[in-house]
Amino acid sequence: MKKLLLAFVLFSNFSHAKLIDKIAGAINDNIYTLSEINRVQATLPIRKEIAPFIYKKSKYTNIELLKILQNQFIIRDKLAEIGYVIGDDRVEQNIQQTEQRLRLTRSQLLSFLESNKITFNEYFELMRSAMEYSTFLQRIISPLVIITDQEVKNAYYNTTQNKKTLSFKYELVNFVINRKGLSQKDIDKLPQTLERYRKTGSIPEKFKDLVTNDMGSIVGDDLPVALNELLRVTNEKEFSRPYLADDLVHLFYLKKKDLVASEDFKKSKDRIYQQLFEKKSAQLVTDWLQREALNYYILEDL
Repeated sequence: MKKLLLAFVLFSNFSHAKLIDKIAGAINDNIYTLSEINRVQATLPIRKEIAPFIYKKSKYTNIELLKILQNQFIIRDKLAEIGYVIGDDRVEQNIQQTEQRLRLTRSQLLSFLESNKITFNEYFELMRSAMEYSTFLQRIISPLVIITDQEVKNAYYNTTQNKKTLSFKYELVNFVINRKGLSQKDIDKLPQTLERYRKTGSIPEKFKDLVTNDMGSIVGDDLPVALNELLRVTNEKEFSRPYLADDLVHLFYLKKKDLVASEDFKKSKDRIYQQLFEKKSAQLVTDWLQREALNYYILEDL
């Protein structure tokens, strides 16, 4: 009877403990409880301030926070695999550097943490995670990011409100034909006709007198205004709309279209590059974590 009573008490305590600390998820043998997730939720504002690369949003669902913790495990595991381990001494050194930069004593730091309802141990581990994430970006993600000069120029072009202030340099092939004998419909369809001709070498009989001229590299500002405006709205590797001059119909194939580096572009280049870098990095991080997660046992029970 005593054994039965003891078993009942133990089972009751175990059931009560499960209710208090329900398993929210796991990755391999690392378990996360609901109380841990709730704790992260309660300290989210200060976490966002200390580790903005990790906690980017002001609000998260519990399942999103669980995923963040699981991703931190994957990142730590991968860094250890390639020889990067953020030990306690490095974390402490980083905290001391932070104190010096902010001109804080340790007691002032502790008071600040207490006012934000986070313990020093939580702050310590959060700093470790932030350092690991920074190392992860530098050592694993950054080498994968490729941004070309043309991407920077295109981004500048797409975000510039007054596009008429922009200047381009083109590499052009001029296709010319006399308009005599051509209907307006024939002229309007010339871009599609020439695109097929470029790919197949075949052209209708009515266009047999077509002449091509490689114009090389030309700055847009050196062209007639109407032609320059026409080329502005034509994409690289495409034909322009028909351009009429006297009795001739011109179509220009843009082999290359480069933005001329104005002073405003030079000032904006670094900022645009950083924006593109952050956008590409974010996507690479997402793709990398999804791929690496396949190598782990992951449980979500929220």
